[in-house]
Amino acid sequence: EDASEEVTGSEEEVDIPPEVQDLFDTLRGEALRRLDEFGPIHLFSLCWAYSTARLLDDDLQRRITGAALRLGEARDRGEQLPGMGPSRRPGGKGRGGGGGGRGGHSGAREAEAREDLEVSPPMQPLGGGLAANGESAAEPRQPSEATSEVRRWHTDPFVMAEGEHWMAIFKPPHWQVTVDSKEAAKAAERAAATAPFQDEEEEGDGEDEPAVGEQTNKLLLHAWIREHLASRYPVCLDPIEAFGLLHRLDAQTSGVLMCAKSYVGAYWLRLQWCSYLVDKEYVSLVHGWVGRDVREIHKRIRIDKKKAPNSRRTISTICSVGANGKPSFTEVCTLAHLTRPAMGQAERYTLVALKLHTGRTHQIRVHMQSIGHPLVCDSKYAEDRHAADQTWCPRNFLHTYHLGFNDVPARTGEQEVIDGRPVDVLCPLPEDLRGVLSQLRPVDEASAGPF
Repeated sequence: EDASEEVTGSEEEVDIPPEVQDLFDTLRGEALRRLDEFGPIHLFSLCWAYSTARLLDDDLQRRITGAALRLGEARDRGEQLPGMGPSRRPGGKGRGGGGGGRGGHSGAREAEAREDLEVSPPMQPLGGGLAANGESAAEPRQPSEATSEVRRWHTDPFVMAEGEHWMAIFKPPHWQVTVDSKEAAKAAERAAATAPFQDEEEEGDGEDEPAVGEQTNKLLLHAWIREHLASRYPVCLDPIEAFGLLHRLDAQTSGVLMCAKSYVGAYWLRLQWCSYLVDKEYVSLVHGWVGRDVREIHKRIRIDKKKAPNSRRTISTICSVGANGKPSFTEVCTLAHLTRPAMGQAERYTLVALKLHTGRTHQIRVHMQSIGHPLVCDSKYAEDRHAADQTWCPRNFLHTYHLGFNDVPARTGEQEVIDGRPVDVLCPLPEDLRGVLSQLRPVDEASAGPF
């Protein structure tokens, strides 16, 4: 478990065959002619397909965005879209919005100063989040009360930052994000009920979820949203839009979770996810010392799901690295090499920051295990170490400390969309994980700085 392993599985970018390029060109023309007939899910799929193929040009993105925002504005006014029910409006008015993008494909963010909620260069908000006094190393332009709220251990979610069309919710560990818009749409057709979250393109658990209509004592984030936020934001009453939730996290993972306040916000942010323009960064503690030369992991991940008998409900999900899996890319930054006193030789650990460029189920956990550095207290992918880890770490050590995206901008006309300002939401470690780190010691000066 030294720093000598080499990350393998890197994949070269493959040129698109001419016949496939011709097909995309033909589909592009037909889609643009019928764009006003598309519903939100069709626009998201179109954006995702061309982004994944690296064929999403500025004009196509602008027109898709414009169409999606017009639909969002109509929903916020309470209008019914074809094939969809009318928006519920318990109070509060619909909101307008705009479109655009965070800029560029999945590269690192520029380190310029911006008018963000909190300003930070790439891969560096973490150091501030772990500072001894809990304050961010980068001085925030708009100081957030959420920093002190997170430092005081919370068992309930709360809104830690917000804009006109979105809010960033602190998700405590053990709360489940179990709603998926595709499954919710099917459930709505059957019984207007909430359906389980089954999207394999996200990093959530996808297991032990309640069946449709099943009563559960588990901590469900969408239930908290409906109770505390739906009276002000109609989208938070809509199961087809996942009650405003825009992505998911493993049940044990803490950190930033995005939720829409309006349909404009929901559609705008979903398009950014489909275009790979959202920055998602995590902090984790892993076994062994990860070499500082390990920067990227390119390994395909396959997902195997076990279903309940005579049901489509997933009861277990296990992922692994394999040639028949989906392309997956995780960026790694070693922050500190640490030791923990133990009987005999001191145990070795590494504090790492990780940036997802794809969003496969359990991606971070599987990728780190694949290079010999499983997460501390991971019962699924480090089962042989879990019992020992539990004696000093209360849960899987994984925390979402940064989400970056472009805010919903103002529009200056029916077609024109102006880019929104970049927003970076930072979330320091909660108290339970800080307590874990207090038991460790940095091994050198380079590790002592960020630690």
